[in-house]
Amino acid sequence: MARSIDYTVAYSDHRGTVDLCKILFGGDGSYYVTAPYHPADRAVAAKITVNYAKDDGWFDLSDAVEVAALDDDEHRLKASHHLDGFLQFSGSGVRSGLDEHGQPKGIGVFSWPLTDPTFGPSFQLGFSDPHACGRQTKDRRRTVVLPEKEIEHMRRGLTGLTIIGHYFPMPWREFVYRAADGEWRINLLHPGGQAMKPLRVLLAAVDSGWAGFVGLEARPHGLPASDREPSFFVTTATGNLRRNEEGELLGDQLLCAYPRPEMDSVSLPSLNHPLPAPPYRALPGTTEILPTGAERRYESDATDRDV
Repeated sequence: MARSIDYTVAYSDHRGTVDLCKILFGGDGSYYVTAPYHPADRAVAAKITVNYAKDDGWFDLSDAVEVAALDDDEHRLKASHHLDGFLQFSGSGVRSGLDEHGQPKGIGVFSWPLTDPTFGPSFQLGFSDPHACGRQTKDRRRTVVLPEKEIEHMRRGLTGLTIIGHYFPMPWREFVYRAADGEWRINLLHPGGQAMKPLRVLLAAVDSGWAGFVGLEARPHGLPASDREPSFFVTTATGNLRRNEEGELLGDQLLCAYPRPEMDSVSLPSLNHPLPAPPYRALPGTTEILPTGAERRYESDATDRDV
């Protein structure tokens, strides 16, 4: 019988170690990301359109395709990425799944299948203050600790933390190795610096339906806290890729932010990560056939796929 498995992701510095989030693999290989330890219980979940041709890395909730406010007092909201590519928020009291027409019941989008993932990050979590957003670690089995000493040289006044997850398909398992500290790692060629970056690896169960894995990296982050409580967000990969009239690459991404922000004023960081393909901005000169059968002219010899 296919087996599920879960991991706790923790962070440590001179103040101690705190558990921040959990990453779970289902029996079929789907993965789930949840941060059940934060103190806030009122959030906003949204589907945001990301413009990959813009390099500011931020989006405004006023531009959201869908927005839903929710009470998450049981802290069970999960970002779920299923084997077939369906991305959604799920949890207690949250509408999820597909309707009779195969469309998301709640806030969801169709992205890349786990059997054929894209380059770049698959999800991101941000914490304004890791210690205020987490809990004292329980040091349970399968706890992966991200130490401050590995990122402190990048702080430069940034007090928050971001955790970025990269999904890898089963055949990439041959590149995973056990480091000197006993943890599983994989070296990722980072597209920004063209350098090898070691990621901590979380493996799905060997007998799961699709035994992929997730690689984690941590960075400092400048996410501000509110006046009353620490802030937290999670964003996902994108789906529904298309181009606008200017030939710029667009995609729909899921976002959940705590605490619930003011809808007309908040801007939050997107998971906009430089990728080798498809091109973010098409050049004039090439004709594209749209799903409607109409033609649009601009230069684009790469096939758009979900990122």
